[in-house]
Amino acid sequence: MRSKQARVAVIGSYAVGMTMSCGRFPREGETVMGHGFQVLHGGKGSNQAIAVARLGGAVTFGGSVGNDTFGSAALRMLQDEGVDTSFVKHAQGFPTGVGFVMVAESGNNEIVIDLGANNHLLPSDIDRMSDAIAEKDLLLVQLEINAEAVIRAIDISHQKGTRIILNPAPFQSLPDETVKKTTYITPNETEAAAMLGVDPHKEHDGRKLAEMLYEKYCVNVLVTLGEKGVYVRTDSLNELVPGYRVTVVDTTGAGDAFSGALAVALGEDRPLRDAIRFANRAASMSVEVEGVVPSIPFRADVDARCT
Repeated sequence: MRSKQARVAVIGSYAVGMTMSCGRFPREGETVMGHGFQVLHGGKGSNQAIAVARLGGAVTFGGSVGNDTFGSAALRMLQDEGVDTSFVKHAQGFPTGVGFVMVAESGNNEIVIDLGANNHLLPSDIDRMSDAIAEKDLLLVQLEINAEAVIRAIDISHQKGTRIILNPAPFQSLPDETVKKTTYITPNETEAAAMLGVDPHKEHDGRKLAEMLYEKYCVNVLVTLGEKGVYVRTDSLNELVPGYRVTVVDTTGAGDAFSGALAVALGEDRPLRDAIRFANRAASMSVEVEGVVPSIPFRADVDARCT
């Protein structure tokens, strides 16, 4: 039984993914035939807002889209999912974020992205969300947008006493004093290494990464380790919370399902260990389904899954 409904503000990105399969990648100046073209909703912020809504939270999304057909489609989709889009900005003169993905028969892919309007979410846009942030249990923010907007969002939440989850993906550097204002940080192993200034391409021990991040920032640290689970380091926890064994179909978007689920569970005032278990379960269910938005589970299904 849920004691309360989680109230979450998500500030982050929206982008359209355009994907196509091909036998091989074209050489410079060459045209090759492709197939299976799709236009898909994406962006870490949008994905995480949808996860919060599907898992039972009341969610307000702050982001920026272009004044174009992709932007209009994004708003309709988010509203259909039950996301409050009152603070989604139409960035005049800039396109909605988009990524072009080619997938070869070998399974390799080549991707070109233009974050477009996401780079034009400004601190002044975050200021307009100040009262909405203050009303929420948590702020959930990622790094796929203008860093200055992220910093302002964390500053406001810290001032208002709203708990903050920073999902530092894709990694970009933030001031140490900004990270220290957060309540929880949720890097994967690569992002954790980058935050510590060590080689992200080498294999690292999740426990050691979590310990080093805790010592550096003095915040609750959750290092996500894929199917292994999450290594958590706080003032009272220093342990691995195991993941779930499932048949993996597509891991894309599992981190977004985890982040949204974690925010919901914490917003319902679950203890951190239980919140991580709930988030691990949601993430494990997402990898059983192809795609990103289609794979984000609903609350009834997560609750019904045997733990």
